[in-house]
Amino acid sequence: MTDTETEQPSEKPGGLQAIWANTLEPTAPLPWYRRVPGKAWIAGAVVVSLFTALTVATVTGMGAPPAHRIVLADRIGDQERMPDDGVVTAERGRLQRNLTALSRYRDVSVAGYGPVGSGRSTLLLAGMTGSFPDARGELDRQFGAVWGSDVSSVTGETLQGRQDYPAGPLGGALDCAVLAGSTEPRTICVWADGTTVGGVIDGTGDSRPEDLARRTLEIRAAVEVEVRN
Repeated sequence: MTDTETEQPSEKPGGLQAIWANTLEPTAPLPWYRRVPGKAWIAGAVVVSLFTALTVATVTGMGAPPAHRIVLADRIGDQERMPDDGVVTAERGRLQRNLTALSRYRDVSVAGYGPVGSGRSTLLLAGMTGSFPDARGELDRQFGAVWGSDVSSVTGETLQGRQDYPAGPLGGALDCAVLAGSTEPRTICVWADGTTVGGVIDGTGDSRPEDLARRTLEIRAAVEVEVRN
């Protein structure tokens, strides 16, 4: 018997045996990133994006309102700054007493303004720079103590008819009232925002609160400037 006669033909699995054989062949495992569901990828990307945005905002101050300060102008419309008189000096001294280490105020600017060429002050402007996160609450304090009881104790005047007015493009809050007493009544408007507080008093007694409110917006736009880092 020859070798060729003793050799048996090789048997290859067929049918179901072939399918089972194929499943027994070793296959490489999927990479970890192929095993993560698509929704999990999306959720992770959102979390990373939010974390990055918050980090940038914290470091750069992004999203925070711009800080402002008061810079007195030599001229505002038809009004020019006048030399300091006794009223300006006294008011500056009264407000500067609030500049303590624990105070919210950091700077005070006070000046008198009057019609160009008149030589006399008819408007008193007082501006303060600091930190005032609650504009409405700060106005309550201004009308209650800074311009209320403090002024009343000196002049005998009382605040009457306090009313809210539009604060304009610089935002914050603006209120006006009348200082009434034994002398001619005066009108006062006070604004407050995150970093400035300003008060304007018309000493002529001719301005109604709504008139002084409009003028205060012009004055505020001229003296409140953005702090550049």
